[in-house]
Amino acid sequence: MSTQGTREELLAIIEGPALTSVYQPVVNIQHQRLYGYEALTRGPANSTLHNPLTLFDAALRYDLMGELEFACSRVACETFAHFKSNGRLFLNISPLSLLERHYRLGMLTQVLDHARLSPENVVIGLSEQYPMDDYDTLRKATDQCRAEGFSIAIDDLGAGYAGLRTWSELRPQFVKIDRHFVENIHNDQVKKEFVRSIVEIAAELDCQVIAEGIETPEDLKTVQDMGIPYGQGFLLGRPAAHPEQDMVVLSRIRSPENTARQRHRSAMRAREMASNPRTATPDTSVEEVCDIFHNNRSMTCLPILSGTRPVGLVDRHDILELLSQQYARSLHGRKPISHFMNTRPIVVDVETRLEDISRQLTTDPAGRLSQDFLVTHGGDYFGVGSTATLLRRITEQQIRNARYANPLTLLPGNVPLHEQIESLLEAGDSFRIAYFDVNHFKPYNDHYGYSWGDDVIIALSQILMEEAHPERDFVGHVGGDDFVAIMQSEDWEARCHRVLKKFDAACAAFYTLEDFGKGGIWNLDRSGERQFFKLLSLSCGVAHPDPAYCRSLHEVSALAVDAKTQAKRQGGSAVFVSRRRRPPEQPLEDQAMAR
Repeated sequence: MSTQGTREELLAIIEGPALTSVYQPVVNIQHQRLYGYEALTRGPANSTLHNPLTLFDAALRYDLMGELEFACSRVACETFAHFKSNGRLFLNISPLSLLERHYRLGMLTQVLDHARLSPENVVIGLSEQYPMDDYDTLRKATDQCRAEGFSIAIDDLGAGYAGLRTWSELRPQFVKIDRHFVENIHNDQVKKEFVRSIVEIAAELDCQVIAEGIETPEDLKTVQDMGIPYGQGFLLGRPAAHPEQDMVVLSRIRSPENTARQRHRSAMRAREMASNPRTATPDTSVEEVCDIFHNNRSMTCLPILSGTRPVGLVDRHDILELLSQQYARSLHGRKPISHFMNTRPIVVDVETRLEDISRQLTTDPAGRLSQDFLVTHGGDYFGVGSTATLLRRITEQQIRNARYANPLTLLPGNVPLHEQIESLLEAGDSFRIAYFDVNHFKPYNDHYGYSWGDDVIIALSQILMEEAHPERDFVGHVGGDDFVAIMQSEDWEARCHRVLKKFDAACAAFYTLEDFGKGGIWNLDRSGERQFFKLLSLSCGVAHPDPAYCRSLHEVSALAVDAKTQAKRQGGSAVFVSRRRRPPEQPLEDQAMAR
C-alpha cells in the first residue's frame, strides 16, 4: 500500500465508524471489587491498521494523533455508555494530543454529555511512550482537565522518557506501574525494591498506584502485600468488547476466606495486644540485661527507654548468644547495652490496626520478620507486641469474621456490626451511623427474580465499599437490601451522597430496556393490587449518636432506623441527616438492626 493510500485509509478510519473499543478491568485488589475499565482501541478488522501499535504509529507519522485519539475517546465513551457498566472509565490520551488544537477538552465534555457520562467518572491516562518536554503547557492542560472534573493518571511509569519528573510536575491522582516491573515480581528482589519505592513516593504525594501486567496469583499476592490498591492484567481480566460484569471479574481472585478478611478490617488495635515487660536505659550494662533475662524466663525482649521514649530493643536470643561465646562476658559485660541493642525496631502506634501491623512486619526493608515490636502512644512507650500473638489474633479474627459474614456479599453481618458500635460507645468516640435501604426492592425482586435481586445487592455492596474510607469507616450488611455504615471519616456526608449518585447511575443495568424506558415496572403491591413501581432508588438515613446518652446498641439502632424512615418519606434517592442525638422515648417497632 502506498504512503498516500495509508494516509487516506487512516483519515477514513478517523472520520468513519470503523474504530472499536475493548475494555480491560481495573480492580481494587485490596478490597476485591471492580473499580473501572481501561478503554483500548482496535482498528478495522480487515485493515493493515487493525493493530493499535500500527494504527497510532501511522497517526504520529502523518501528524493525525490528535484527530485519531479524539475519535478513539468518542467511540470509547459512547460504547461504554451503551453497556451501562459500573465503574470509572480510563481513557488513554498522549500528551501530544492533549496539547493539540484537534483534541479540545470542551469537545470531549460534549461527548460525555451526549453519552450521559460524568467527567468525575473518567480518568485521563497520559502515556509515557512519547516525550513530554513542555511541562508548563502540559501542566496547564491537566489543570484544566481537573477543573472540568476529570482525574489524571500517568501510564506505564518506568517505560518512557520522563518518569519521575512527569510525576512530580503533574501530580496525578493515579500512577500506573509498567508491566515490566510487575511480571514475576514475586521472584525478583530488584523489582520489589523498585515498586516499593514507587509505593512510598505515592503515599507522600497522595497518589493511588495501579499495578499493570498482573498475570499470576503469586504476583497478585505480592503486590497486594505491598499495599498497592489497584491492579490490572490478564489474571484479573482480558480486554473484551463487552465490559465484563463485576462478579465475573472478581470470581477469578475471590475466595470466601480472603474476601471476608479484606472487606472487614478489624477494629482491634495494637493497644489490645501490647504487654508491659521490664524496661532498661541505654546505659544499663550488658551484664545487668543478661541477669534480667535469666530472672524473667518468659521475656523475649527488653525495651530500652530514654525517659519515656523508646530508643531500642534487645532480643533475648541475640544477647544470650553473644554472651555464650568464650570471653564474651569479660569483654562486653560492663559495656552499656546501647552498643548492642537494635536501634531500628518496628514501632507502631497504639491505634494501628492488626492488618497494618502485619503488613509493616512482612514488608520490613531489612528483610526480617521481627519477633517483637514496640507500641507507642504519642511517641511515648506503651508496651511490646509479639508477632506470635499478632498472628494468632489475626487468625482468630479471620475465622470469626468468616463465620459472621453475610453469605452473599461477604460483608460483616450483625454480630461484628454490633460489636463495632458497642466498642465506639464504650470508648466515647464520635461516629455517624448511615442506614441504607433500597426503595421498591420487594416488587423488583418479585418481578425479576432473586438472581437479579442479588445482583442489585452485590452492586450496592461494592459501591458502599468503594466510597467508604478504608481506615475510618466500617460497612456492614444487616440483611436483604439493608446496609449500615459506621462512619468516622470527616467527609462522611459527601461519601453518602456519592453512594446514592453511583447507585442511581447503575440503575439502568438492573432493568430491561423496555422497563427502564417506561421508568419502572407493574407488579402487585402488599395488598395484592396491581401497581406501578418507579425505578429502584436508595434511601440513606444518618444519625449522630451522643455517647453520653446512647448507652446501648438498641438506642443507636433506634436513631438509625428513625433517620432511615425520614429519608424514605422524601421519595426517590435521598439522604436525611437527623438532628436527634438521643434515643427516642418510645422504642421503634422496626428495629431491623437489632435483630
